[in-house]
Amino acid sequence: MRKVKSRKYKKQKLILLLVAIVLGFGCVVRSFNTYMEPQLQAIAKQHTGFAINNIVKEVLADIEYDTDALFKINRTKNGDITSIEYDSYKLNQLLYSALNTIDKSLLAAQDGKKDPTTKDVFYEDGVLYEVPAGYLSHIFFLYDKGPKIRVRMRMLNDVTGEIKTESKPYGINNTMIKISLVVKVNAQVITFLSTSELETKTEIPLVVQIVNGQVPDFTPYSSSSGK
Repeated sequence: MRKVKSRKYKKQKLILLLVAIVLGFGCVVRSFNTYMEPQLQAIAKQHTGFAINNIVKEVLADIEYDTDALFKINRTKNGDITSIEYDSYKLNQLLYSALNTIDKSLLAAQDGKKDPTTKDVFYEDGVLYEVPAGYLSHIFFLYDKGPKIRVRMRMLNDVTGEIKTESKPYGINNTMIKISLVVKVNAQVITFLSTSELETKTEIPLVVQIVNGQVPDFTPYSSSSGK
């Protein structure tokens, strides 16, 4: 009789212990989701944005183009600027070439593959960043402790962008001509517990040139791509 009661008592203790473990684990998960997960996503988004911008800049640095062929400055006999003509065809060629190249590079980076332009692997195994779990506690001596939480990304659609032109007075009787490429990327930020969407916008100067003379008012060239 005592043995039966002893077994029942042990069984009840085991059940209570299991319930306590499950409840404790649930509290930990709930606490993590309400307090730490927003921090984790903020850090993940920040480093994903850094990664995308770095890849865009690295890839564009290897793209070759003739800056003098992108625009033409028309002057009077006295040397005054009458107008600036942008070569729409060449600017559009540059735009689509750059967007296609960036798109391929980002797809390679998310899978941890070799970049088709630079021939480098930007991120091994597609891991953009690793956050120590202790960092989320905001306790100084735990900042670099605990398991590493990996941050990855996935492209949600093709890279889009546009060419922007600008001319403005610079110094005395000079004008600054600037042609920039604006790149927009929509990506999914992934951690082991959740995902979120991130939209980044990077503006890269393609041409920055100072010319002598004032440029009259004119409608600047504008081109965009919804590729």
